[in-house]
Amino acid sequence: MRALLCLPLAAALSGADWPQFRGHGGAGLCPECGPMPVEFGPSRNAVWKTPVPMGKSSPVLIADRIFLTAAEGHDLITLCLDRATGRELWRRAVRAPRQETRNALNHSAAPPPVTDGRRVFAFFADFGLVAYALDGKQL
Repeated sequence: MRALLCLPLAAALSGADWPQFRGHGGAGLCPECGPMPVEFGPSRNAVWKTPVPMGKSSPVLIADRIFLTAAEGHDLITLCLDRATGRELWRRAVRAPRQETRNALNHSAAPPPVTDGRRVFAFFADFGLVAYALDGKQL
């Protein structure tokens, strides 16, 4: 199953970083972003759309990149997309050595990644923590 990631116009163009779930400090606020669209979707207030593997993580944004996690079978994926175009810059996968018990509404790629501006970190319950440089090199 594949999903589409649609990025609202204001967040994509503002250039503001969103390095973790709910942004800086987990506050869920972005004063430098300006007004955000009230409605958005595949054909409304979207800058681009791109197919991505299934996952439930929130994307994080740093500089010109967007990171998110996903899963396909036993592969746990960290994706890097170009912020301006949605083009996939790199995709890295680790194999899940186990399968943790979870609620049926949850997903193996639910935790969002986090970035410090030089690295991106992804946690998967079925694997553990993995870190990548912004160019996709596993650390």
